[in-house]
Amino acid sequence: MKKELDFNKTVAELVEEFPEFQQAMAEIGFKEITNPMVLNVMGRVMTVPKGVAIKGMKLEDVVRELEARGFTIKQDEAAAAHACGSCGTHEPHPHVHGEDGCGCTHAAAATGATDGEATGRAAVLKGFLERLSAGESLETVRKDFIKDFASVSAEEISAAEQQLIEGGTPIHEVQKLCDVHSALFHGHIGGTTPAADAAPEVQDLPDGHPLTVLNLENKGLSELLDRLSAALEASDMPGLSRGLGELHAIYSHYGKKESLLMTLLYRYGVTGPSGVMWGVDDEIKAELRALMKSLGDGIGGEEERYSAFFQRIRDMIYKEEKILFPLTLRFFSEEDWLMIYRDMPEFGVAFIKDAPKWAEGDAYVAKAEAKERKMIASGKVRLSTGEIGCKELEAILNLLPVDITYIDKDEMLRFFSNPGQVFARPRIALGSKVYNCHPANIVPIIEQLVADFKAKKRDRMEIYRYIKGKPVGVRYLAIYDENGEYTGAVELVEDFSEALAQFGEKK
Repeated sequence: MKKELDFNKTVAELVEEFPEFQQAMAEIGFKEITNPMVLNVMGRVMTVPKGVAIKGMKLEDVVRELEARGFTIKQDEAAAAHACGSCGTHEPHPHVHGEDGCGCTHAAAATGATDGEATGRAAVLKGFLERLSAGESLETVRKDFIKDFASVSAEEISAAEQQLIEGGTPIHEVQKLCDVHSALFHGHIGGTTPAADAAPEVQDLPDGHPLTVLNLENKGLSELLDRLSAALEASDMPGLSRGLGELHAIYSHYGKKESLLMTLLYRYGVTGPSGVMWGVDDEIKAELRALMKSLGDGIGGEEERYSAFFQRIRDMIYKEEKILFPLTLRFFSEEDWLMIYRDMPEFGVAFIKDAPKWAEGDAYVAKAEAKERKMIASGKVRLSTGEIGCKELEAILNLLPVDITYIDKDEMLRFFSNPGQVFARPRIALGSKVYNCHPANIVPIIEQLVADFKAKKRDRMEIYRYIKGKPVGVRYLAIYDENGEYTGAVELVEDFSEALAQFGEKK
């Protein structure tokens, strides 16, 4: 029997067609394929070229290995398209490369279209978004959209928004239209599953998987929004006040989404949706603070404002479930998800009592921690003023009432200690550009600060303000070597509550 592989098919389809293909891919370097969960979830949307791109491998090398094992590759228009010189994927159009490899969106993998068709669909979608940006009514644009599209994939929306930004549209302009974009695509993103109901891919994930937890939080958030809407309609001030207080848990939910999912998507070159959603998250949090502050004055005349606020949160739930979560499943590896699972407790839980456990994740965490303990126990640091064991040094850092974060001269996040936990610090962010760990509106400030440090226009910046009701100092200090060369920067974050209380007692 001829073993001809069609790279337009998903990995799961190829395994079903040729069971021996699974072992072949594992031997070539795709060991994750032997995990039933990975094959069932990611394998149903991942193609060989896309998997090669994410792994940072060359497609021609993988093809050579497959041919050596008796497979042939189907030659068609899609497979014969120009290959990317970096990742070996077949895309006849420019695509984005992240710091750790190619970030090709491959809308074709999700739609079943050829790469050329997917490029055309993304261009048409971009045209719809541009019409909205120019002020055309949602009703008119949506009417034309429905005529051309039965459904769109998360990748296609990602590609369209990313093309808008790369084409010169400021991210804050795309952000302003984020809710309009959602309304345009509503009910046409990969099916008609209602908001807060997990997409089929998420439903297949095990208990405790990061996306399972985030989906449970969204369900809890949806129920809270129902209670808030009922309280608003009944002019129930105590119920509204109580519900808005509970809504503060959204900081935890958005924190996990932004620091764990979006930061990693940036690394894969998927920047558009992450940057836009992060900005909208900040607007939602700002509106929550404003409503809490004004609640004492009553809600007379503010009913529409409250309703619009609740609806905006519902729209974000929809965008998470239909765009962000499916995108992460397309790009993230099993190792990525395990690392995310390890970091999630740093952010707490939101709108649910407890997060379910993931057996595979717990095993990974135990193994990683044991490895780190062994490495730290035997390590030593030798400085000009003496020598200290890594274990003792870590213990000292954890005693200091200050959180320390270090970025190197290339703006890569390299180290943090976080005993005060003023801000959550995920391990998965290590090795990322510092700009990818912040919302788009903050990035220009960071860029200017780093530029000033390098040019020696200043060597520090200090900010003192209340964060989550606590007096917090944030200091940024430039680091120079003995020759005066810039080698990086350190951020020091400290909660001064205890110190101020001590001063108050001694007045």
